[in-house]
Amino acid sequence: MCRRGEARCFSYFVSENEIDTHPNHLVMKSYLYCAVLAVVLASCIDTESRLPEEEGANVLIEEQLLQNSQKMIEAAKTKSFAKISNLYDKEAMLMAEYNPLITTRDNIKVYYEEIFGREDVKTYTRALIDTLVFEDRVIEIGLFTKVLDSSDVYRGKYFNVWKRDSAQHLTLLAEAFGYLHQVEAPSPLVVHSVAKAEVEAITIPWELEAYNALNETNVIDRIPEKSANAYSVDAMYLPFADTIQSGRSVLVQHYQDYYRHPAKIDSIQVIPFAVDTVDNGYIRYAGFYVDWSVPGFSGSTAGTGISYWRREEDRSLRIHRQIGLHIHRE
Repeated sequence: MCRRGEARCFSYFVSENEIDTHPNHLVMKSYLYCAVLAVVLASCIDTESRLPEEEGANVLIEEQLLQNSQKMIEAAKTKSFAKISNLYDKEAMLMAEYNPLITTRDNIKVYYEEIFGREDVKTYTRALIDTLVFEDRVIEIGLFTKVLDSSDVYRGKYFNVWKRDSAQHLTLLAEAFGYLHQVEAPSPLVVHSVAKAEVEAITIPWELEAYNALNETNVIDRIPEKSANAYSVDAMYLPFADTIQSGRSVLVQHYQDYYRHPAKIDSIQVIPFAVDTVDNGYIRYAGFYVDWSVPGFSGSTAGTGISYWRREEDRSLRIHRQIGLHIHRE
């Protein structure tokens, strides 16, 4: 995305060797430097001229997100998926904590109708805390609190990816939500009647694949600083059964606490099943599978997640926003 004061809507690479070996290298250098300066100035001027329109679009998007949240609240209270059905893309994904991946609007309907039938909602609030707007995608992050008539209280976080069209209309492509705390008895949150998602691992851009491999190594090595370095300085991570972790320095402490558990990671596999290319990076949708062991015992953990990898000024990719969810096994 190009914002006020930024001239990063283009990439321009030229080899110094190519310039210096050109027959008229002094003229060539002068021409190129002037050309680059002209592009920068034009980009800034264009950015400034588009700013009111962009700000107006962002206001409309945020208003729409707030309206959609209210629809989700009303759907849960009235036990009516029909109130939110048109929010979802036909091939939408749902990553609901403790459940396997759910795909397609029809299967999401099965999930919610089952959950709505189980839960009598007393109060339900949702708060938008972060929005990232791209040319044709919008990332929405927020917090929620749901209190049931049974006195059960669920406090959680959500991470949604919306498709944005030229009219600023939003369609939900991926919905993910988890909790800020461990749920001691998660069975009431698991829906077994949903058809198993038929997804396969896809080929992703080579550099993203390389970062995935590096992160898998970091998880096995369990070195907090290395794990935290995979994130941007101002990253936001929504981990399983925990509060939102914001900023790389906070993430170092998060991984220090997490790695105190004596588990040894024997193997890890990340399975990407979709990826979106956005203005300055990628949004990756994936599953994961981990084999682990402790003295005298071993097990495995599986889950799903969404991560937005942002291109930094040094051209590296860093995780800027991420949510991780676990699948419950009875």
